[in-house]
Amino acid sequence: MPDPGVAIALLAAGRAERFGGGKLDALCAGKPLGAWAAQAVEAAKCAFQLVVVPTACPAFAKELKGWSLVTNTAPEEGIAGSIRIAATAAQGFSRLVIALADMPLINTAHLRALAAADGIVFTAYPDGDRGVPAAFPARCFGRLIELKGRAARLDWGEEITLFSPPSPQSLLDVDTADDLTRAQALLIGE
Repeated sequence: MPDPGVAIALLAAGRAERFGGGKLDALCAGKPLGAWAAQAVEAAKCAFQLVVVPTACPAFAKELKGWSLVTNTAPEEGIAGSIRIAATAAQGFSRLVIALADMPLINTAHLRALAAADGIVFTAYPDGDRGVPAAFPARCFGRLIELKGRAARLDWGEEITLFSPPSPQSLLDVDTADDLTRAQALLIGE
């Protein structure tokens, strides 16, 4: 069980331009795409759950119970803006886990491992890159609040740990209608 001081943020404020908009409310294996990642976050049982949404809040996020909704009024700034908002909302917690709402196959055990780890932890991708989900101790919140660009590319000035998820498929990030079709097939076991 993760430390009760852990906050977990689900980033859901992207503009979904490649998808044509409305991506997180698009049906995927019987429920909105964003609901899948939210379900994994809830199962991780962190002390504080927040979802960063755009001004036009996705319907799936409005349905979440026990979550804090935080609005990103400038989604054109990209992921950095949402991370800044999440880190600000997580003040007072010992750790922040960041996940994406358009990753419907994200693994709860992976989120728990990130929450329970020490230091800065990024997810290791099969291509050798690192990215989200990721987790940061409170000492990093100030840097996250000032973030511009991609968090994985910053020189953090300390050792970074990489965790591999149980399955590379769990890292499927839905950006297009084809990605949604692939996610649905994986979720229903086709």
